[in-house]
Amino acid sequence: MKALRAKKHVLCEKPVSISASEYEELLAVAKEAGRYIMDGTMFVHNSRTGNMLDYVSKEAEFGKVTRINSEFTFRGDEDFFANDIRTAKSGDPYGCIGDLGWYCVRFAQLVFRKTGCRTVTRAQTTFWTLNDEGVPIDAQCLVFFSNENAENQNEERVLSFHCSFVHPLHQRVDVVGTKHSLEMMDYVIPREGSGSWCVHGQELTDNDEYSARSINRVEVPCGPVQEVLMWRNFSKHCRAVESRGWQDHDANELSAISVQNQKIVDALMKSIAEDGKIVSLH
Repeated sequence: MKALRAKKHVLCEKPVSISASEYEELLAVAKEAGRYIMDGTMFVHNSRTGNMLDYVSKEAEFGKVTRINSEFTFRGDEDFFANDIRTAKSGDPYGCIGDLGWYCVRFAQLVFRKTGCRTVTRAQTTFWTLNDEGVPIDAQCLVFFSNENAENQNEERVLSFHCSFVHPLHQRVDVVGTKHSLEMMDYVIPREGSGSWCVHGQELTDNDEYSARSINRVEVPCGPVQEVLMWRNFSKHCRAVESRGWQDHDANELSAISVQNQKIVDALMKSIAEDGKIVSLH
């Protein structure tokens, strides 16, 4: 807030704030100051992500995307649990949901928005473990998305994800379509020199004797690391806001997605507080 009022652009670690309402206050100050605030979700800016979104949006080839299953975990050591800001209620009270779950949610937002589902209807944390300060260190969550014109829940799409500070490093996502499924095993932090994902198909043979699986690996040329691309895009949006104000579509769209991301993790934390109840986001 102080930086924005001092006429500085802000690139901020996520979660950006401790509530969506506070985030919206930051945006109001940014707009008044003619400055830009962006969250530091790196893979958003990776060219591989853009290529993947174009691929899954081709319904005639991939099918309708109906479900995303993802997992982002790493095992913290004794020092991490004793001293890291992400395990302290006075630091980041969202814990693994705000840190790791944020990426799972953002990936689903990008895919579902690209395929026509911009609305989030409800969210639920179905399993969780809290540390002594009440900060989540392990969680299983559900988030439901819908086309704005959908008339019933059959049109909903679902994100199911697991985030954790107590399990080994795992950063996998499956995008499930009605014809194929897409898998990435390094969707948050790519392997060095890797710009690929796999498209899977599987069919049963006669009498269900065995299954026949096809795997098509799609390679995307690797450019600069995604942090470099993030800073370039941040610079581009800052210049756009300086010259045209907050009328720039790309800057506005990225901010809208980020605020929605915050609202979803807010709802997942509220679900924990309400003993796992479903939280509406309408």
